[in-house]
Amino acid sequence: MKKKISVLLAAAMVLGLAGCAGSGQKAAEAPAATEAKQEEAKKEESGKAEEKPEEKKETIVLKWGDAAVEGTAEYEANEKFIELVEQYTDGQVKIEYYPAGQLGADGDVVQACMANTLELAKCSTANLSEFTHILDFCDFPGMFRDTDHVYEVLSSDLRDELAMQVYSEIGCYPVTFDVDGGAARWLFNSKRDVKVPEDAYNLKIRTTGSDIEIALYGEWGIGATPMAWQELYTGMEQGSVDGVYAGPVPAFTNNFTEVAKHATVLTLSFGPSVRLMSGQAVEQLGGVEGELFQAVMKASRESEQIKREMNEKEVAEVADKMREQGVSVYEPTAEESVKWLESSRGIVPQFIGEGKTISQDLYDKVQAVGQ
Repeated sequence: MKKKISVLLAAAMVLGLAGCAGSGQKAAEAPAATEAKQEEAKKEESGKAEEKPEEKKETIVLKWGDAAVEGTAEYEANEKFIELVEQYTDGQVKIEYYPAGQLGADGDVVQACMANTLELAKCSTANLSEFTHILDFCDFPGMFRDTDHVYEVLSSDLRDELAMQVYSEIGCYPVTFDVDGGAARWLFNSKRDVKVPEDAYNLKIRTTGSDIEIALYGEWGIGATPMAWQELYTGMEQGSVDGVYAGPVPAFTNNFTEVAKHATVLTLSFGPSVRLMSGQAVEQLGGVEGELFQAVMKASRESEQIKREMNEKEVAEVADKMREQGVSVYEPTAEESVKWLESSRGIVPQFIGEGKTISQDLYDKVQAVGQ
C-alpha cells in the first residue's frame, strides 16, 4: 500500500513539473513576441517619419511686353504660345501678357528686359539695332529673295548661332523669330501714289531709327522721321509724318490706312522681329540647356509655325480689304520694281563687307540658304 502511494506521488510530481515547464515556456515566449511586434511597429513609424511629402514646385511667372493688338494673327499666335508654354512645362511656367504696347514701345521693353525688370520683350530687328547690330542684316533691302527665304534663314543653323551672339552682347536671348505681318514692307503715305523712288521725294516717313533704314530713305529722297509705333496714327493724322514703311497687315490692323490712303507694294525689306528673354529669366529656367528653357523653346517654334499659317491667310486678303477701305494700292511693274531694287543697292558699300555692319561671310551664308 505504502509502495502504491509512493508511486502515485512520484507520478503527480512529474506531471506537476511538466506543467510548470510548459507554462514557463509560454510565459517566456509571450514577451518575446510582444517585443518583436513592438520593434516592427517602431520600424514602420520610423519609415513614415523618413518619408517626406513631395515638395510643391514653385511656379515661375514671366511678364511679357508686346505690341500686338487683339483680333490679329499675331495676337492669336501669341495666346497659343502662352498656352503651349504652360502645357510643355506642366504648369511650372506661366506668362502674364501685356499686349498693345501697354508696357511701352519696342525700345522701352528691350531696356526693361536688359535690366531684368521684364522677362519677355517683343522687338523688331530694326528697333533692336539701337542695342545690337547682330540682326541688322534682317532689314537690309534685297537681303532675302522672298518671304519663304526669310523663314528658311530664321529656322536654319544660323538661328542658334545668331541667338547666342545676341545673348552674349546684350544679355537677352531671342527665343522666337517672326516675320511681322508675314510679308515684305510696303510704303504707305497720305499724300500721293508712289510708283518709283523719285515719286517718294520729300515725303516724311516714320523711321525706327535703324541706320540701314535711314540710309535707304536717303536713297529714295525721303525725310526719315523718328516716331514710336504707338504714336504713329496720331502723327499721320496731325501731319507730323506722312507715312510709314511697314508690313501691310500691321499697317491695316493698326488702322494706319485710315489716314494713309496710298500704298505701294514692295518686296525689298522684310520686318522680322524677335521675342527676347531676360538673362535672369533664362537662369530661372535652368540656362539655355535647361529642361524648362527647352520646353519654352519648343513652344516658341510651334507658335512661329502657327503664326506663319495665320499670316499667309491675312496677307492674301489684306490688299482687297484696303481697297474696300478706299486705299489706292499700287503694284509696281517689273521695270519699276527693278528701279526700286537698284536704288536700294546704293547703300551696299556702306553696310556690307569686312569690318562693316554685315560681314561678307554672313551675307554669303544668308544667300546660300535654300539654294
